Amino acid sequence: MATAERGLDSWLSATLDLLLAVFGFVVVWYPTVSLANAALGSPLSASTCNLLVGVLAFGGSYPVVAGDWSLGRLGEYIFVFHMSAIGWGVVGMLAVLASGVSFAGGNRAPQAALVAVAHLTAYVLVYRAQLRIFR
Repeated sequence: MATAERGLDSWLSATLDLLLAVFGFVVVWYPTVSLANAALGSPLSASTCNLLVGVLAFGGSYPVVAGDWSLGRLGEYIFVFHMSAIGWGVVGMLAVLASGVSFAGGNRAPQAALVAVAHLTAYVLVYRAQLRIFR
């Protein structure tokens, strides 16, 4: 009985890890894929973008469940990614206001650049500088 309970706990734990990792990677990949698609002139349909995000999220979740990636690091990456997007957005907004430059409302290039810089910042802080937030 103890082996069956341990097996069930292990299975439930792995399933929860998989679902959390898929959700985390959807949070990471969806803005990137959708903005890249919009910046390129929408060559992919919305359903194709959603399918691509799902494939990337499901494929990215495997190293979290079976490899040496951790949900904690993914959570830290997501947190730093969103906070750096807000921070870089404020810096960019102030730079645009100070310079007097204007952008067209349909131009997605500034948003795509912001997401790219936020990803770079999150990667450098979480994986290179080993920033620990939740400890």
